[in-house]
Amino acid sequence: MTETTLTTLYCIIDDFINTLEKTSYGQKMLESWEPKRGPQRQLALSEVLTLNIMRFDFHIFDLKAFTRLAHNAYKPYFPRLPNYENILKATNRSFPFTVVLLEYLLLLNRQMNTEGLHFLDSTALSVCENWNIATHRVTKDFASRGKTSKGWFYGFKLHGVCDAWGNLENVRFTTGSVHDSQQAESLTEGLSGLFVGDAGYLLRLEVFQRLFEKHKRILAASRKNMKRLMTAEQGALFRKRNIIETVWDVLKERYALEFHLARSITGLFRHYCYSLLSRMVQPFLHSCSLRLLAPAVDLLG
Repeated sequence: MTETTLTTLYCIIDDFINTLEKTSYGQKMLESWEPKRGPQRQLALSEVLTLNIMRFDFHIFDLKAFTRLAHNAYKPYFPRLPNYENILKATNRSFPFTVVLLEYLLLLNRQMNTEGLHFLDSTALSVCENWNIATHRVTKDFASRGKTSKGWFYGFKLHGVCDAWGNLENVRFTTGSVHDSQQAESLTEGLSGLFVGDAGYLLRLEVFQRLFEKHKRILAASRKNMKRLMTAEQGALFRKRNIIETVWDVLKERYALEFHLARSITGLFRHYCYSLLSRMVQPFLHSCSLRLLAPAVDLLG
């Protein structure tokens, strides 16, 4: 990461935190950031978020290894960089803020989509190998078994909707046993237009009608045992579905979205959020779109 990119990333996050302070719930969240007793944190919240997004951008998913790298290469940029234990505590404490920042970036992507074309899909997030399900304890009370076209897994599902450029507009986490069709209405919140999905989004007639009344049209592929007519335009849209599948592949291969080494359920979803943030912030870094954060007060309020 170049010095310019690092500076841009920090400015985006710091502007967001400063804007969050102007909201009532943001002030309540920031009260929980500083410890009630003992010395104050050496790193600011903006620095903690920046460091962890950098970590995923560098493909270093071991926080202890990244701490050593940061002390060797980035101490001039973060002069108050503490030891691994304190960075770990600060990273865990930053989890609620990653959720708010993630929701804000999703909101920006929804507002920038003027074409009204969206793609729906889900991906499996296993938390362990299948042979280790019986002894897995971290997510025992939360995860469940599910099945995809690639077979059975144990863990969670990430449901998402993106635009024609692969920018995520909505995401939802569920257990592995939740069917895609159950999340269709939730995923399309705040959006309108045409939504293209696979056969998992074949909905009941009353759900189709309810969504249609809200200016949301669902175009779902047919199952193998179904006979349906399809126009050339519909066929072209179905062929574009690989856009969101590519998003899942990039998140898993480059940003390690799928994670098997979590020690707690909070740590697992903190990992998921930082993985998504590291991917979603890239377009803003490359375009230096700091101006997009100007109306943040209205959006967050």
